[in-house]
Amino acid sequence: MMATNQNQMQINLKTGTLNITTDNHHILHKLTGYSSRPNKKRGFVFVSKVLGHRYPTKPSVMESVYAQLAARIKSVLDDQPTMVIGLVEAAAGLGYGVYHHLGLSNAFYIHTTYHQLSQPVWLNFQEEHSHAPTHLLYEMADPKLRDLRNQVKNVVLIDDEFSTGQTLSNLVKPLREKLPQVERFIGAAILDWIPNELPGITCVSIHKGYYSFNWKANMQLKNPTVAKGTDDKILDAIIPYNFGRLGVQCLDIACQNYLNINTLRDKKVLVLGTGECMYPAFLIAQYLEKGKVDVYVQATSRAPYNVDNDLEGRLLFKDNYHENIDNFFYNPRQYDTIILCYETTILPDNYDLPEQLKQYANEVIELFLTPAT
Repeated sequence: MMATNQNQMQINLKTGTLNITTDNHHILHKLTGYSSRPNKKRGFVFVSKVLGHRYPTKPSVMESVYAQLAARIKSVLDDQPTMVIGLVEAAAGLGYGVYHHLGLSNAFYIHTTYHQLSQPVWLNFQEEHSHAPTHLLYEMADPKLRDLRNQVKNVVLIDDEFSTGQTLSNLVKPLREKLPQVERFIGAAILDWIPNELPGITCVSIHKGYYSFNWKANMQLKNPTVAKGTDDKILDAIIPYNFGRLGVQCLDIACQNYLNINTLRDKKVLVLGTGECMYPAFLIAQYLEKGKVDVYVQATSRAPYNVDNDLEGRLLFKDNYHENIDNFFYNPRQYDTIILCYETTILPDNYDLPEQLKQYANEVIELFLTPAT
C-alpha cells in the first residue's frame, strides 16, 4: 500500500514503512516499485521496472534508460581515457548498456563478480548490507586493456541505485590507491538516494530523491546470510567466456545463430538471463523485439527478498554456476515461450529451474551463449 502527499510518499511493507521524498512521483513510479527483505541491515528493496532484473521489462525500455544515463554521464565527462565499471548483480547488464551508449573510443568496460576464477584478483571491496558482500575485480586478460587502465583519467561506476553511498565509497578507496593518476570518479545510477555529497565523487542519476525507513515494532530478523556455496570452486571451465568479467571494449552475440525468429512472432516471450549473464539476455531480447516479437527481459538473482508489494511471487532453485547457492526468479508470469540464457557451459544435476518454468510457459528453450568473434 502506498500513500502520497505532495513530495512525500509512504510505502507500507512487511518489515516496516519506507518514506520517500521526491520532486517527481510520475518519473519515480515508472522507474521503480518496492518490496522488503528479511535482512536486519536493510528491510526494503527498490524493485526496478526498467532494469530487466526482478521485473519483466521491454528491451526498448532498457535501451532508453541506457541512453538517458549515458547522456547524464557525458555532461560531466571529458574525452580522456576512461574505465567503466558495472556492479553486480543488478548492474552487470546496465553497466555495459550505458558504456555502449557512451560511445567512447579510448575506454573499456569491466564488471565486478562474485565468482572464483584462477585469474588474479586486481581488487575487492565490500557491500556490507548485501547477501553477497564481497565484490571481485579481476586482472584483465588483454594486455592492451591493462595498459589503457594504467592511463585512465576517468572512472565511471555504474549501479542500479545508490542508497547511502557506502558501497560507492568502499570501491573508490582502493581504486584511488591502484590508480593514483585518476582525476575524476563518476557514480551513475538510475536512482540516487545518497543524503550528502560524497567527497571526490560526482554522482548522476535519472531520479534523485531521499528516503528513510521505519522498522515495524518487534521485527525478528537476522543479519544477512552470505550466499555461499558448499566450497570455493574455481569456475574457469564453467564460465570460460568473457562477457565483461575480464574487461571488454566491444561485446556482441550472433543472435540469429540461436533462434528462428519466425517461430516466435506470434508469441509472448520472456528472455531470462541467469545470474551475472544479463547483457547477453538483453541482446537476445533486443534482437527479437526488432523482429516484431512481443518480448520481455528478466534475470535470476541470488538475492533473497520477501514476496511483498511489487515482488508478487518467486521460484527458488539452486544456481547454474555449480556453487550450490540458492537463486530466485521473481515475478513469474505466464508466457508462450521462456528462453533461458546461460554463460555456463554445463548445468549441475540439482539445477531444476527449466522444469519449474514449465508451469509458466508452453515452451522452455535453453541457450548456451558465446561472444561473437
